[in-house]
Amino acid sequence: MDPSVSRHAGARLDAAGWHPRVVVGDGAKGHAGNAPYDRVLATVGLREVPGAWIEQTRPGGLIVAPWGTHYTHADAVVRLVVRNGTASGRFARPVEFMKLRTQRLSLPPHGAYVTTGRSAGGGDGGADASVTAITESEFITPPYSALRFALGLRVPNCVQVVADRCDGARPVWFYGLTDRSWACVVFRAGAAEARVRQAGERRLWDEVEAAYRWWVGHGRPDHTRFGLTVGPAGQRVWLDDPADCWAP
Repeated sequence: MDPSVSRHAGARLDAAGWHPRVVVGDGAKGHAGNAPYDRVLATVGLREVPGAWIEQTRPGGLIVAPWGTHYTHADAVVRLVVRNGTASGRFARPVEFMKLRTQRLSLPPHGAYVTTGRSAGGGDGGADASVTAITESEFITPPYSALRFALGLRVPNCVQVVADRCDGARPVWFYGLTDRSWACVVFRAGAAEARVRQAGERRLWDEVEAAYRWWVGHGRPDHTRFGLTVGPAGQRVWLDDPADCWAP
């Protein structure tokens, strides 16, 4: 994308004894001039697999790339086999890469979601209040855990933001990407319940909690049990069987 970076990369490759063709351009468009390719290997995080990559990969060829959702930065390497204009395959290990420029998220500021006013019932911005029995130790998992990845697959158009702990409480925020729905769960260490507030057209925490229960109910599947299919109908993700798929 950047000519000076490309020149530097080419010089370093030459010095190391490697002489690939270095192309300056938008990688999302592939490089039709040398197609079809046996392999397309990406070192940039994707939210959608570019159709050009599928078109430029020969039948039986592979696309290997980091892929994930906007829910978190947690991606996983997917290995897609191309056949008849469709690419499909399973995920492997979790990874995190800088995202493709045209697919990076620009989230509105917090104030665009949560108003500072108080409703007649005392809730922030008219939010509904409830509690959840899911605890912090169950929900807040390490960065590369399967749970974060799975929640992103099951709760579309949502972003999770985990705040720092303050005075024994850890808020976790959820923001909708298609409207201004939001939710906040405040976990406290050792507490049997967490306080929930949510507002907007969607009840985001209800969706996230349902996704968590789904993940637990299916045996807490890791990344390798999930897969991705990309074709004319768009992107579909699946668990174990490509026939059991849904839109992420």
